[in-house]
Amino acid sequence: MLRQIVFLLVASVMITACSEQPPRFNHFDEGQQALSNINNLLSNQSSSDSVTSWPFSNEYLQARHLNYQGLKSIALDESQQAQLNYLIIAERYPERYFVWPEQRDVVSRAINKKDYSAQKLATWLELVQTQLMQAEESSLKLNKIELKLLHSMVQNHLNNNDDEVVHSALSKLEQYLSQYTPRSKLGLVGLANGKDWYQSKLNYFGAKTQPPLTWLSNIQSQLKQIAIHNVAFHLPTSHSTPLVMQFFSQDENIAGLDWQLEYRDPLQSKRELSAGEQYFWLVMMETDLGIHYHTWSEQQARVNLIKRLGVTKQEADWLIEDIILYPATSFIFSS
Repeated sequence: MLRQIVFLLVASVMITACSEQPPRFNHFDEGQQALSNINNLLSNQSSSDSVTSWPFSNEYLQARHLNYQGLKSIALDESQQAQLNYLIIAERYPERYFVWPEQRDVVSRAINKKDYSAQKLATWLELVQTQLMQAEESSLKLNKIELKLLHSMVQNHLNNNDDEVVHSALSKLEQYLSQYTPRSKLGLVGLANGKDWYQSKLNYFGAKTQPPLTWLSNIQSQLKQIAIHNVAFHLPTSHSTPLVMQFFSQDENIAGLDWQLEYRDPLQSKRELSAGEQYFWLVMMETDLGIHYHTWSEQQARVNLIKRLGVTKQEADWLIEDIILYPATSFIFSS
């Protein structure tokens, strides 16, 4: 049933998109800027002062698909092509059901735009709820951590928004989330087609195609050969950017296509790691596989991080959230 629904949704976007011509880009930067405009309510660095499209609405999905097709028609280097292929593959998976990414405060971004419309925001909030309800019918659910983060954000805006139409939409969404039952498995493996989705992420961020069990065997073999290190790192107050970006080079800003990584190419932007940092990221990869493939519980993941890294419970919980929100990104440091 799920495969049929996802296929129909993707097909409807593609059929609609086929009636329009993809934009003609002369070079990569033009395509990147077009995607940045589409994702301006999701990116932390959007320069647009207007709402171009509402995340994961039909208009958004169609515009994004057309821009991907436009990028396919120009010459790309190997890394750019890998990014584009990864994003096109992601169109197959159920991300579209989870309209409000828990790591992005879409409401605050929308309110600060010059062309802000309370009615349009309320309509988008209704879409958030509608898509979650449709997803439930197909056994696609948020996990308990995603639910906690989204519910907290909704409650915060509900307590701080006086506009009647927006407040009403937020109230309905809050009531829905209050009775929402999350899925039992934290990782992507808990979603239909989740193993395939996770594999596609491993393939891209790890820059090679090999199954999770092979990854795990190699990682644990390396961990046995490296002395335990305590690594000092700064944990932000939010998850608006993935932790891996703290380990990107500050000297080069190589353009990418993914809003979650602020349009930086992760494989080209990573810097050299110290021995302690290498150890840290191997542990993060191990825990990532545990959560997203081996169905580790939150407690299992927490114990592993505390044992391996000597972090506090609070720090371990923050790292678990980062792993859940940004699956497989740690694998950029696998080589």
